[in-house]
Amino acid sequence: MSTEPAPDRTPTNRLELSRAEAWVVHHVVLAHLLDEDADAQPWWALEVAEKLEAGENRFTAFEAWRLRCALVEYADRDATPEADVALSVAVVDRIDSEFDGPPAALC
Repeated sequence: MSTEPAPDRTPTNRLELSRAEAWVVHHVVLAHLLDEDADAQPWWALEVAEKLEAGENRFTAFEAWRLRCALVEYADRDATPEADVALSVAVVDRIDSEFDGPPAALC
């Protein structure tokens, strides 16, 4: 009896998010998707939004690190509420601990 090899899939890691953290992440990715100045919607933001809306919390390293960049940018804005800053920093810290260093495509 032979077995078929599993199809090539990009590995994913689980990123646990509280309800409040998930709302902040959703807000940040929606801002990227609705950015009228962008030439096209960033695929990573669409993937993250779809996963969040489906209740899925497994992300590729690229998605996680791109999300990390967006959260850092959001947290650094003067207009970002303090509560959102704290939640963003918590998610960034979790990405730092749960995922290997940033993919070469981001460096």
